[in-house]
Amino acid sequence: MVPPPGPARPLSPHIALKHELLVRYLDVWTPSVLHGAHRVSYAEGYAAVGVTPGREEGSAGAALRVFGEFADRLAGHELAMVLVDTDQGRLDALAERLAGVRAEHGSPPGLTVHTARGTCADDLVPALAGALAAPIFSYLDAAGSPPPPLATVTGVARHRRSELLVVLDPALLARLAAGDEPPETGDALFGDSAWRRGTDYPDLVTSYRHALRHAGLSDVVHAELVAADGAAELLFFGTRSAKNLEKFKAELWAVDEYAGVRYRDPRDDEHELLDVSFSPSLGPLRRALLAAVTSSGSQTVADLRRFTLAETMYTTADANRALGALLSGGALAREPAKGHLGADTVLRPASRAGR
Repeated sequence: MVPPPGPARPLSPHIALKHELLVRYLDVWTPSVLHGAHRVSYAEGYAAVGVTPGREEGSAGAALRVFGEFADRLAGHELAMVLVDTDQGRLDALAERLAGVRAEHGSPPGLTVHTARGTCADDLVPALAGALAAPIFSYLDAAGSPPPPLATVTGVARHRRSELLVVLDPALLARLAAGDEPPETGDALFGDSAWRRGTDYPDLVTSYRHALRHAGLSDVVHAELVAADGAAELLFFGTRSAKNLEKFKAELWAVDEYAGVRYRDPRDDEHELLDVSFSPSLGPLRRALLAAVTSSGSQTVADLRRFTLAETMYTTADANRALGALLSGGALAREPAKGHLGADTVLRPASRAGR
């Protein structure tokens, strides 16, 4: 007789935060995408990493639980989960766990689960087959695994309503910048050799943002997830919807502040660690906004709100607070000098005001 499994081991801080963020965003994405599409898919390229028999159900289990809550919305729709992993034993364990999750929710009609043995690079897009013409949400958690080539990202992001959440190992980008990885690895990751002009890790973060945009995901946010011991993972979210980018950022700051993970922007010169909070520290945003105004000479408030959404991990509401602080602190001047800070208000570095 096989003994029952022991209690599940607590998830690492990184995994716990990623799963919570995934669940929070899928809870927003699922009803929205089902409203306008008959068929949608959820895809993972590293689906069974960390899954063990009878214990951990992984990110796929977390996603399936979300989908099960929308059984009423699935009526008349098709939602396929396509899960790829290199290890058949882990896939079998995952399938067993997911069968239990489906049973909890009564196996909603229209919801199917497909597993396939293979690599994210070579087998995820073929496993999706005809689903590529419909919206796909792809979760590619490559922390500790070979990263997904841009060709795979482009394949799963083909539809205008498809979105992507990808996690990379920051050390990989650092090694690429230092020349300690074969350049072909970077060529596949970024989609061409232009990344080789980067001189450091922050440059390659920017290069990967550009690569995601080249793949069709015009709206991108990134953040380092830094645990208490300093271990970091690099997360990117890509979409074609500025509205959905705002929604994702709202969830980014709404996860459990006690999970033991803080955020950092690798492109922030001061490398400030940020506590997860509904009202986060605005230091990196103030520095980024001031640099943007200084480099151009002047910007409207509307320009800087768009910059905040497009280039930082902050929301447009955070931009308003940061700009107010820069004005009250004397770093920026405004035209007109008084009145409501409207979208067409022009901001300049205080040293250039009146010129």
